[in-house]
Order: sequence, then structure tokens, then C-alpha cells
Amino acid sequence: MNSDNPRVLIVEDASNWRTTLETLLKPRGFTVIVAANVLEAASALQQGPFAAAILDVRLDSFDDDNREGLTTVLMAAHALYPQMSFVVMSSYYNETEVRGLVPADVKIFYFDKNNFRTERLFQILEELAQS
Repeated sequence: MNSDNPRVLIVEDASNWRTTLETLLKPRGFTVIVAANVLEAASALQQGPFAAAILDVRLDSFDDDNREGLTTVLMAAHALYPQMSFVVMSSYYNETEVRGLVPADVKIFYFDKNNFRTERLFQILEELAQS
């Protein structure tokens, strides 16, 4: 990586996913900032810029229609850091649905949580950290 300790924001309501992602990324040289909800994400965004953000679409496990990861967090992050790219994860929404919720000028990489490929995540984040 060209950047020393590139910064990645993780916004995920499920603690097991937050912990797993943080545990995977730190040994690879990333500085990781985590947020569990929209309020924490808003605060964390003030600590930017970030090489990338990893966002869960749904930030409320009790609301099947929740899309705050995209409709609130991604839009706020994009407004602050228009060049930032996003890794968007979901086990409820497919890639077509996710892309339909995001403005065309936002660069996203979709991950299905039910078929999560760690090596692909590393590759994407390392490329983003170098750009």
C-alpha cells in the first residue's frame, strides 16, 4: 500500500460483522473506525477523510425495510467526501436493488453477506488505498 495506515470506516449494526471486519483489516495495515448506527456514523465521518467506507445497507435488525446505510450514511459521506468509494454489504438486498438506491456518481462495490469473499475485499481496499 502506498498510504501508511489507510483509514476505513465500517458502519454495521451487527457486532459480529463489525468485529470480524476490524479483525481482518487491522493486520493488513488499515486504521479502522467503527460505527454501529447512523449517529455514530455521523460522528465518525467528521474524523475523515477515509480511503473507503464499508456500509451495511440495513442498520436496524428489527426493520426489514431499513436502508439507512445507503439513504443516510452513504449520502452524508458522499456529500463530505465526493471522491470516497463504498463497499456496500447486504444479505437482504441484491446488487441491482442497491445500485438503484445510489446516485450514479457514487462508486460502490457490492458484497452479498451470504457469499462474502474476503480476498476480494482486501483487493478492493488495497486498490482504493493506493488511488
